Amino acid sequence: MHEDLTRTYFTPNEVASHNSSQNDCWVSFLGRVYNLTDLILENKGWYEDAEKRRRMTVKLAGALIQPIADAAGKDISHWFDPKGDVKRHINMETGIEEYYTPMGRFLHIPPSDPSMDFNTDFDLPWWKDHESAEPKYWVGMLSKKTRMIRIVNMLTKDEHTVEVCSEDILEQIQSKYLMHNKHAASYTWKRLPRPGVEKEMVVLDMKKTLEQNGVVDESEEFEELGLDDDYFIPSLHLYYKDDLTVA
Repeated sequence: MHEDLTRTYFTPNEVASHNSSQNDCWVSFLGRVYNLTDLILENKGWYEDAEKRRRMTVKLAGALIQPIADAAGKDISHWFDPKGDVKRHINMETGIEEYYTPMGRFLHIPPSDPSMDFNTDFDLPWWKDHESAEPKYWVGMLSKKTRMIRIVNMLTKDEHTVEVCSEDILEQIQSKYLMHNKHAASYTWKRLPRPGVEKEMVVLDMKKTLEQNGVVDESEEFEELGLDDDYFIPSLHLYYKDDLTVA
């Protein structure tokens, strides 16, 4: 399962689209992407309990979830040190080292002073979920480099320009393209031939990335020349096969 997650990539824009503090909260940090929606819903404190301490714990959990909810759709790498733990600092008043949370203390961070209300009923803090045998919140990796690609349906002549992760293999790009064409698997994916090297359209290997398929990312060269990233967007051409597979 971990292997699948390390091969699943999201663009920063995809993370940013999950920006609801109520029911759709994704964040990224240190190269990973977490879906914290369930964490928020489980700790919002929407119910009361007859026992006083339980009511206090639920109320406190709701307050501790607020900094996380406020970060919906954002990158929160600055909350953590390079090793993946929450940053620490020395409290100037007490001289004691404690977690550094200027955004407000959040869930699974212990209070500065001893407290009966700190709930320790968890195996790992939520930001260590990727270390769990069965991750609950970790959904994949944040792309280190995204790129734009134009997908042209040669049957319908429809065109869509989409942002993809440079790490994506063509099968993953095809999966993301399903929102535009649910029969995407019924097409053969090809690229233009390289001048002076190839004479015919080249069939793409769906198990390889764009770069591995010869669809070169020239954005760095464009930047050096002072050209916009979208000066030239590579095209993939989809040729209809005989079936109407619904992927």
